[in-house]
Amino acid sequence: MVNPCVFCSAECCKTYTITTTIFDILRISSKTGKLPEDIAFLHEPRLLSYDPDMVLDTTDGYGYYLLGIRSHPCAYLNKDNRCSIHESAPLSCKRYPYQLDSRINARFCPLPSQILFRFGAPDIGRDRLVAELETHKKLVKKWNKRKGKKEECLAFLLDNAENGI
Repeated sequence: MVNPCVFCSAECCKTYTITTTIFDILRISSKTGKLPEDIAFLHEPRLLSYDPDMVLDTTDGYGYYLLGIRSHPCAYLNKDNRCSIHESAPLSCKRYPYQLDSRINARFCPLPSQILFRFGAPDIGRDRLVAELETHKKLVKKWNKRKGKKEECLAFLLDNAENGI
């Protein structure tokens, strides 16, 4: 089957800040050779809908953040509007536009893509994404109990992710 994204101008990658887990950041770091600190940043949860269990609470500044990819639009989008790191991309990107309940949210996709998505399936299974999200949420919960300054948060997530929590 034709990849539905061939009809797209990658608006999802250009318009939205891509929220990630620490495990997404580690995969991208491994693939690109960039340090996690050069890939990830904490951004304010400006989305209309986000999972509150993913929100990192800090003791300084704004106070509430989500972990995301530093560049906007996504730095891994090539000149043909395709992901240059798809095999290592954030799991939410690899599953897009399929939601956890398997419904399709392709309202920003062109009509031909929307139609093709209805005949396809996500690149990754729901179980893999849910397992990784749950582990990331445990790290977030651990950070939120501890709290600290924004600058310390990424180091905390990295240390705990690499040590298996």
